[in-house]
Amino acid sequence: MILQVTKLYAPELGGIETVVKQFSEFLSNFDEVVVLCVHKNFNFRTTIEKINNVTINRCSSLSTYMSMPLSISFFWHLFRLAKKADIIHFHEPFPLGSIGSLLVPKSKRIFVYWHSDIIRQKTFKKIAEFFQKKLCKNAEIIMTSSMRMVEFSPILRKFKEKIKIVPLSIKKEDYLTSISEDKLSPDLTNLPSDYVLFLGRLSYYKGIDVLLNAIEIVDKRIPFVIAGEGELSKEIKESLKKANGRIYFINRKLSEEEKKYLLKNSKFLVFPSTFPSEAFGIVQLEAMVYGKPVINTNLPTGVPWVSLHGESGLTVEVGDFHQLAKSIEKLYFNKELYESLSKGALKRFEELFEFNKVKKLLYEIYFTNFKSF
Repeated sequence: MILQVTKLYAPELGGIETVVKQFSEFLSNFDEVVVLCVHKNFNFRTTIEKINNVTINRCSSLSTYMSMPLSISFFWHLFRLAKKADIIHFHEPFPLGSIGSLLVPKSKRIFVYWHSDIIRQKTFKKIAEFFQKKLCKNAEIIMTSSMRMVEFSPILRKFKEKIKIVPLSIKKEDYLTSISEDKLSPDLTNLPSDYVLFLGRLSYYKGIDVLLNAIEIVDKRIPFVIAGEGELSKEIKESLKKANGRIYFINRKLSEEEKKYLLKNSKFLVFPSTFPSEAFGIVQLEAMVYGKPVINTNLPTGVPWVSLHGESGLTVEVGDFHQLAKSIEKLYFNKELYESLSKGALKRFEELFEFNKVKKLLYEIYFTNFKSF
């Protein structure tokens, strides 16, 4: 049995949740897979359900503190399930999992997928990192999404000999189905053509403020769509007053079909994240699968590696809205550059990030004596 230990699980949305679901459903073709996670909101009960051949144990939750659900029952269920499991796969960062890993018998095989470092919680970070180091020391294999994560993570650098690079990925066929406009709401179907798209959570690390400053000085002929929800919604609504109708703000939760529609019909994606909390950016892949170039930022994470400067998009320095504005204009109006990067985006996706390729790496790690990539 394979036990996946993670903070939350689908249908909760998020990059880590997407990865854990993808891994779990694939691995369930070869072995029993159980997910141990926590209810996102207050819930006295631990629930067990089966979705797509994966058994999910959602532990009771007392509350949430610094984005982490608090659960006492989690430790009991981890101890109980770890005894039955052949492999326990921890998804970091998840402090409850890091601490709970001390309950796992030493005879068990431990895998870790390192999604990102802990960034904001400076005091708590030191405590959490103590347990993360213990977990990595006991792990047989540590997976992460790019070598840039290894280069810039102070913890991963200490365990280079255990590292396996397993990029995040998506299934191309999931994005090639036709999208019926009849089922879409008017706020999507009435958008202008050739808009520049920002798609994602409206959170502190996404660089929304940098994008809004860039929009103020960018060529007035370029329309923008900002789609998503989050704590910065009010700030964006204020900026709409200055934008003279050039920003189309879709401030709600979007379905997967709606996301695909926005990506497919955009000119290109802008991804201006400003904090290393952004470790990869799976939405970059979702744009590239449609041949859409990406403007991203030079973060010390996998973000600028996913879409490479001059190959599948453009990369600007973190927080530099002047450079961002110039890059938007350059990519928008230079037809030759746009076509080259558009072809490069699809080519890079197909070579590195299509799930059919990535799942071979995953299978080899789990089920064969795999030595190197």
